[in-house]
Amino acid sequence: MTHDSPNQHTKLLSFHGDILTFQCKLPNPRDGESRRRSELAFSRLTFQQDGCTFLKGSGGMAVINRKSSSDVDIVACTFALHVTNRVTSPCILLIQSKKGDVFKYSLLTLSSSNRLEPHMEFKLPYRMKDNVTILQGPTVLWCHAGIVFYTSLQAGEVRQIPINLSLNCIGEFPLNKRKIFLLGYQTQSKECLKDQLDAPGGSKTMGYFVEDGQVFNADLILPHAYSSITQCVFVISAEEVNSVLKSTVVAATSKKQLVYFENGIPREVCLLPFEEPQHIQMVNTGRNGCLFAIYFNDGHVCAVWKDTFQVASCWSGVSSLHVDDFLSCGTDQMLLVFGSQSPPVDPVDLFLITDLCGTTYSHGQESSEGQQASNTAQENYLLTVQALQSRLQSGLTLLQDLQRDVRVKERVLRQSVQALTDLVSGREHILTQTEQEGLVSLWDDEPEDETIHEKRQVMPVVPPPLVDNLWHRVIEDRLIVGVILSTESAIPAACETLLLLLCPLGETNFLL
Repeated sequence: MTHDSPNQHTKLLSFHGDILTFQCKLPNPRDGESRRRSELAFSRLTFQQDGCTFLKGSGGMAVINRKSSSDVDIVACTFALHVTNRVTSPCILLIQSKKGDVFKYSLLTLSSSNRLEPHMEFKLPYRMKDNVTILQGPTVLWCHAGIVFYTSLQAGEVRQIPINLSLNCIGEFPLNKRKIFLLGYQTQSKECLKDQLDAPGGSKTMGYFVEDGQVFNADLILPHAYSSITQCVFVISAEEVNSVLKSTVVAATSKKQLVYFENGIPREVCLLPFEEPQHIQMVNTGRNGCLFAIYFNDGHVCAVWKDTFQVASCWSGVSSLHVDDFLSCGTDQMLLVFGSQSPPVDPVDLFLITDLCGTTYSHGQESSEGQQASNTAQENYLLTVQALQSRLQSGLTLLQDLQRDVRVKERVLRQSVQALTDLVSGREHILTQTEQEGLVSLWDDEPEDETIHEKRQVMPVVPPPLVDNLWHRVIEDRLIVGVILSTESAIPAACETLLLLLCPLGETNFLL
């Protein structure tokens, strides 16, 4: 997927490792009435590693309007699955304004033969502004005056969601059926929904499937406490098990948090460096794991590691963010296109391609106008190196902790097997000395004088308590030890003291 800055005239879209550019060309006032027309031009850019630049490939254009009385602009562009031919194609939503406050919308798709083909058209008495999304179908969804609308070829018309829903986000599940969903909270009770909701009335978080109009419990995705502050959601996985929705999602909130949810339960929280998140994408770097790339308002971008849930790197001054395999290596990279002070000659003239795992390509302007942006790209490169070094050190420390824990568990298992063998064979199990176990006595830190040792030898020694049985178990990261004392012990049980030294996962605890 892609996300562009709202003030960018040329829309960019990543598709199959290339960058597609779309630009509306308005009629030239100098041309005659017969030659005035609005056109949509597109081109395909391919990254070349040798020259570290994007080369222009195939392109074309399509005539949108042959009348000069209307203006044409791009509302949104993305790629979506066509449910009829099961092919994913780039989609471009255009708006044409006419007199009388009538707005005509056209959805075009780019075919495999590089031709812009009209898909559907519809008219509205207003201009789309909020939550314009294109999902599979292709289906266009938007919000106007607090009401959610959608249209597609399957719907045949513009339809309204039949429930009062304060919309939080629109998304798509990787399910066989009922993929497009809405999340929000209902502020007014509906009699027709009482049988489908857990509790009627009041403000309740809920979900709605667009395909069949079914309502589901949104708490299985986001808890009610997060519903009002969630600004964007990315679905990692989802499935229906016995008619129950199981999902794993990440959500960016207005509280500068990225939250990891499993079946509606928050598992991880990461503090984000910027406010107003707008879009989340996942970057699959292969063996090095996955990243979450978050695009914020005002051109900020932040990358968060999925496994550690820590911020990896940040960038500012980004006009467009894309995730794709631009290097044709089988894994994903992030493409960050930076804005320049002057209009660029090429739509991608200042950029950074990186996966934060050692692969980085950058290109900046040499002119004075682009010097500040070039310095920003160099600073971002240094931040990337620092993030890699920090990640390497964190991984090395974690590996050492795991190796130490494995050695402890192997030693305990060997002792347990030996104790069990002795028990089955009828032999007496002899415990090993503390020195053999790598333990140090708490009161023998300094060497003792021989005279003091001789005096201690003369003093009467109280015999140790007799032990009937000694056992131990390993449960997760805990070592459980049990001792059964003999009834022949001369010392009462209340006066007994048991000293254990536990080292679970590198931590040392003392239990007296």
